[in-house]
Amino acid sequence: MKKLQLLLMLVICTVTAFAQLDLPASGNNTRAMISEEVGITSITIKYSRPDVNKREGKIWGDGNLVTYGFSTQNFITNANTSPWRAGANENTIITFEHDVKIEGQPLKAGTYGLFMAMGADNVTVIFSNQSDAWGSFYYDEKYDALRVNVKPAALDKSVEWLKYEFIEQKEKSCTIAMQWEKVSVPFKVDVDVDNIVLARIREELTSRKGFVPALLLTAAQYCFNKDINLEEALLWSKRAIDGQGGQKTYITLRNLATAYEKLKRIPEADSTMNEALLIATANQYTAYGRNLIAQKRTDKALEVFTASQKRYADGFGVNNGLMYGWSAKGDYKKAMVFAEKAMAQAPNEAAKKQLEDFINKLKENKDIN
Repeated sequence: MKKLQLLLMLVICTVTAFAQLDLPASGNNTRAMISEEVGITSITIKYSRPDVNKREGKIWGDGNLVTYGFSTQNFITNANTSPWRAGANENTIITFEHDVKIEGQPLKAGTYGLFMAMGADNVTVIFSNQSDAWGSFYYDEKYDALRVNVKPAALDKSVEWLKYEFIEQKEKSCTIAMQWEKVSVPFKVDVDVDNIVLARIREELTSRKGFVPALLLTAAQYCFNKDINLEEALLWSKRAIDGQGGQKTYITLRNLATAYEKLKRIPEADSTMNEALLIATANQYTAYGRNLIAQKRTDKALEVFTASQKRYADGFGVNNGLMYGWSAKGDYKKAMVFAEKAMAQAPNEAAKKQLEDFINKLKENKDIN
């Protein structure tokens, strides 16, 4: 009896050991993974890659390797209920770090089994909550999270090994395509990048990072650049000055003024900038003045450049600013005077080359802004 028990234990241990071996994928299939980010949202696909293996023209369609529609390879129903596993061996799985939209339809963040019911003119792409099965033998539509219909595309050149690619990527979306033999199946993924980023920012600013002025400014600048969430960006800008660890510097005041500008609260923006200019360098005067020119506030810009001259008297930054200011006002002769002064004070060859170009434009009575 003891010998029998010992033998059984040996068998169990042997089976367990073999079950834990990390072996290559079966057949000629190889495992693969591809991952990209849209904004800060990671999208990852893990799959196995079958090869065409001299079967070109015999991959797709009834009677071929991948049946159109649904096949009878279902161990549960024995009916035409199994889509293609969109790869080989175990489930092809796709993971979305955040909520997305697939072909305009919402899909929650998570990991899904990826299946496809192929067709010559239409493919049903299926995202299933069943992501750990082997192939589609146990596929059950009750686990479907989403189905979308897409149009397959013909490829000019045959793809020997099945692959997934991010064939088009934009700021807030991407298009993923399964490509094998001469068929491509693309589907579009949209990501709500701005709201996801804002949620992450808010979370991070509740930690120690919320006491770092530079990070508060970074958060506000993200909103300014996207022209979103401006009221909260204003609060972050104020915290960078008045909050715990806040600092009143030219940069923090300039940032606060930008928040007011974005919210069309111009008197408050000007008042804040007047305070900022008390501690500004000549180059910072120039940068602010040029910003005013971009806003078509040329009179105010010239006031700023003149204030720089009163404070710093002379220098490259001062003369550079006055050159821009008088050019914006259309007085190209005065602009030329300050351009030539700036040329004599240029700190490097790149600045000299730029000033040469400006002087040539001014000679032709052209605005350099």
